[in-house]
Order: sequence, then C-alpha cells, then structure tokens
Amino acid sequence: MLRGMAELPHLAVDCQWLKRTIDSSRLDPYAMLCAHIVREGQDCVGPFLEDVETECGLWDPNEQARARAARQGLRTSR
Repeated sequence: MLRGMAELPHLAVDCQWLKRTIDSSRLDPYAMLCAHIVREGQDCVGPFLEDVETECGLWDPNEQARARAARQGLRTSR
C-alpha cells in the first residue's frame, strides 16, 4: 500500500457489480440490482446519494471508477 495516497470513495454507482435495469413489476420501475454471485439479483444495498459511500463489503470499482482513480492518483482497493 502506498503511503499518503487517498482512497477512491466507495460509491454504489461505481461498483462493478451494479446492474441497472427496468422492472415493470415494481412501483418504481428503475431497479439497481447486485450481480455479485453472493447477492445475485438482490437490490443493491446503495445508497444512491451523491457523495455518500456504501458499506457493502462486496464493493469493487468498475472500469470508469478505476480510470478516474488512476487520473486522480487514488487507490481503488480497501
């Protein structure tokens, strides 16, 4: 681990396991589902609020989050 290097915030929207879809059987049809093998098909634990990190222990950065972290000199692992 590099000293002095900040860590990328763990935002739900930046998780590689997030699957955004439409489910017409729901009152709110926009569904945020987890694609990780442990929680496959379950609602993402979120939250989906700007600048609020998720406490999900399965969080892993998606490609966009990795690229952003690299540009900003941030770490992407816990």
